[in-house]
Amino acid sequence: MNRLFRLILLLPLLSPLALAAQEPSVTDSTGLDVLHAEMMAQRLVEAGFANVRAVQTPEFTVYTVENDYYKIPAEGFARAVQIIEGGGLDADRPVKIIGTSYKVPEITLTYDPQTGRWDATKRLDASWDAVRRQPKLNDSFGKLDINVYPQVSLKNLIITQVYQSLWQLSPAFEVSLWPGGKISAQIKIPIVNDGYGVTESLVHPGFLTVSQRFRDPWHLNVFGKVTAGIFNANRIGAALELAYWFPNERFWVDTKMGYLDMVRFGYPNVITEGVNPYPPGGIPPGFWLHTNANPDWRFVWNVAVNYYNPSLQTQFLLRGERFLLGDFGVKFEMIRHFRHCSVGFYAMKGTDKAAHTNGGFRFQIALPPYRAKRFGYVPRISTSGQMGISYNANNEQYYYKEFRTEASDNIMSKNYYNPYYIKGKLDR
Repeated sequence: MNRLFRLILLLPLLSPLALAAQEPSVTDSTGLDVLHAEMMAQRLVEAGFANVRAVQTPEFTVYTVENDYYKIPAEGFARAVQIIEGGGLDADRPVKIIGTSYKVPEITLTYDPQTGRWDATKRLDASWDAVRRQPKLNDSFGKLDINVYPQVSLKNLIITQVYQSLWQLSPAFEVSLWPGGKISAQIKIPIVNDGYGVTESLVHPGFLTVSQRFRDPWHLNVFGKVTAGIFNANRIGAALELAYWFPNERFWVDTKMGYLDMVRFGYPNVITEGVNPYPPGGIPPGFWLHTNANPDWRFVWNVAVNYYNPSLQTQFLLRGERFLLGDFGVKFEMIRHFRHCSVGFYAMKGTDKAAHTNGGFRFQIALPPYRAKRFGYVPRISTSGQMGISYNANNEQYYYKEFRTEASDNIMSKNYYNPYYIKGKLDR
């Protein structure tokens, strides 16, 4: 009876030992914990990250993650770091997290066991070569997002009214394709139109593009994107964007080149065709697009030098540009990047005598919710990460016009993978 009683008391201690004896060994001949990286990769998938890969070598452990759940990538990277730290960090082996965007590597976070701190850089090293061919968990291919972009434009042209404004809801359909590939389509739905023309009062198309992102294969910190389709500012064509980050990553240069023609919505070109076939105030139902009767393809470009002040989280840039009408000019911008918004002020001076010196401001605001869960391949509907507000201070109507290639291109999204911005969020 006493032996039976002692056996009952020992059962809670014997059970964990029996379970541990049944588990397979998780170390190989080199002493690597071969199952730990796989387990952490699965935790990252459960936390909402896409395109997760993992590999462990005697020199380092490396993971790839792509933000899919978190609207602000820096917040997603902070969560990924928390998960990796929660699983335990090796005292002798660095840990790397490579953040990707549409499967293209954008940022490398490295834990240094000597200092016990994380660092961020745009550079890649042998860790990317080791992990890039590993199988991806939670592949993003073919998954659809419907992001609703509220947009507000302001101008001050008449003395009897402080502002004229245009308020729009602009849902964009965005599909992730092969590595670097994306399809984007946008519809503009007017809410309030005070002084922005009759065509802006109709539901009409915005962007319709196919884009390919890439970075150089030699790890030289050159990033790029090629886009073709219908852009904003009523332009159709193709564009190439490039950026190079210097070894001191406070500095970088970028350029955008486009070969574009005008594309119109609703009305024919009454100047070249001579007449308007619709009665006064008449507008054809629905929307449709057509190019000029006399094509006027034009090469436009800009080149900018950028500096980022980490202590102020502020970006300064000076840009030389050929604008959409063929006029040339210089643009200075100062952009302060906060947690959920970016605020930019700009000043512009052109070479054309008819163009006024101009300036203004822009806001890009991430709207809540800041997390959006995905359910398999069911289209996900959410507010945009960057609601836009712009103000043209000197009311320039014709000159200094620029173009964007996708609905998601703006001063906030272009800073998502800035290493100093991300490191500032990790240090908190």
